[in-house]
Parts: sequence; C-alpha cells; structure tokens
Amino acid sequence: MSTRRIVTLGNAFLDTIVYLPVLPTAPTKIRAIDVRRTGGGIAATAAYTTAALGADTVYWGRLGQDETGDQILARLNAAGVDVSSVRRVEGGISPIGTVLVSPDGDRMAFGFIGKDLGNEADWLPLERLDGVDGVLADYSWWEGAAAIFTAARNRGIVSVLDADVGDMDAVHKLLQLPDHIVFSAACLERLSGTADVDAGLRHARGICSGVVAVTDGERGFFWLDGDEVRNVPAFPVRAIDTNGAGDIFHGAYTLGLAEGLDVEGAARFAGATAALKCARGSGWESIPNRAAVNALLNGSHT
Repeated sequence: MSTRRIVTLGNAFLDTIVYLPVLPTAPTKIRAIDVRRTGGGIAATAAYTTAALGADTVYWGRLGQDETGDQILARLNAAGVDVSSVRRVEGGISPIGTVLVSPDGDRMAFGFIGKDLGNEADWLPLERLDGVDGVLADYSWWEGAAAIFTAARNRGIVSVLDADVGDMDAVHKLLQLPDHIVFSAACLERLSGTADVDAGLRHARGICSGVVAVTDGERGFFWLDGDEVRNVPAFPVRAIDTNGAGDIFHGAYTLGLAEGLDVEGAARFAGATAALKCARGSGWESIPNRAAVNALLNGSHT
C-alpha cells in the first residue's frame, strides 16, 4: 500500500461502453454484442487508479446536481476516493460519454463535456494541498488546473498535466505551470506540427517549463532526458479494451513520481498499470490493484 496522498482535478464522466463486432466507418445499423455502464473522464479515472493502487486519493471537479453526477460520485466513493470537495452546480449538466469498442480492443469515444458547470476556480480548497505528495490535472478546466499547479509549485508538490487534443487553447495556457507534461501522441503532433516524436518533444521543451513526455500506444512512453529522447516500451498484452489507458497511465505515473521514482521508474509503473487494465477489460472495474501491478513488474504475472 502506498502512503502517499494524491489530488486529481478535472473532468469526470458517466460512460456507456458499447461492444460491437466492428467499428463503423459510415452511417449504419449494427447489433451490439454487449453494453456496460462505468465511470470515465481523465481526472476521475486517474483518481480511481491511484486509489486502486493504494494511495490516499482526493478528486476535485464540477458536476451537475443531477442523477449522472450522483452515479459518478457513488462510483468514486466506493473506490475510496474522497469526493467531499466536488462542486455540485444546480442547473448544471454532468458529463456523459459513449464509447464504441471492437473485438480487438480499438475504440471510438464520444463525450459531452457537461454544461453550465462554471469555470471559476476561486472556490477550490487549495489549503487542503498541505501534506499532499502529488497532483494531476487535465486540460478540460484550465482555470482550475492553473490554480492547483500554482499552489502545488508554491508547496513543492510534484505536478503532472495530462495534455490531449480536446482543447488546445487550454493546453497552451498550462504549458508553463506543471513539473511534468505528458502529451498524447495526437496532442504533441498538433502542438509541434510534426508526427516525429523526437522533433515534437524538442519543440515542446522550448515552450514548456517542466519534463516533456508523450504516450504513444503500443510504442510506449517517450521523454526528453537532457538532449536524449528515451523510451519505456509498452508491456505486450492482448488488449480487450484500450479505453481509458492513457488516463490510467497518467494517474499511476503521478503516484510513481510522488513515491520518489524517477521518470523511467514512474513510466514503467504506469505502463504496467495501464497494460493490465487493457488486458482485463473495460471500465474502472478493470483497473488493477497494487499486487497485480507489482507482479507484472517483477515478471511473475501470468
């Protein structure tokens, strides 16, 4: 069990996962194989992950005063995540998503980010960061992310930004604030104008203040270490569902850093966590515990 305390900030979704015999490429009717309702969202999935890995975890975000929000918080609470500071907005609509999954684990995701939840961040209980070991924020609510990153820096708390393509303007606003920025491959390409990982990371370093890194699916994790681009390969698994793997990676990576691991060690820890989830199935319920991750890292996983 970890003795670390982690705070994540950003979005939380209620997802419906639909399993299809093939992903559509044109308007069509397809009979689904199965369906599942589970939690989703970058920061909420990261929170569920760090709690599953044994960390004392707090989630900060905004949800509507609606049934969707109730279900999201119930799922986080059941996992041991502290949701007492989540803001519930009367008249707001909580985020909801639909994910289509093929038999080989590929997916298409469609998300409604929510409505009328407010962008102000002055209500955040930043004093609760005292004693925290690591923070993660996504780009979906940049005002909140900026506030938590600034407060974390003032306290010497390691911080991680999960950067993706959903809102590139928000990503740009946050590049100077966290200690680590882990881009999706698509986000790094959009930021740098090139699909070449080496060139993309070198471009990112020129406009970011922290460690720059990228997750690139089966190719694994890349980061710029001085002038050298280094790689931690992905763990080879047969994926049932890759949805949420990046969010899980970011949560575990933050916890690894908070526990004192270097970038390579944190990336291996995070890669093992994400790989096991992909091999186990869909949704938060497939996120592994610490014993399973340690077994994979130690080579005893079967």
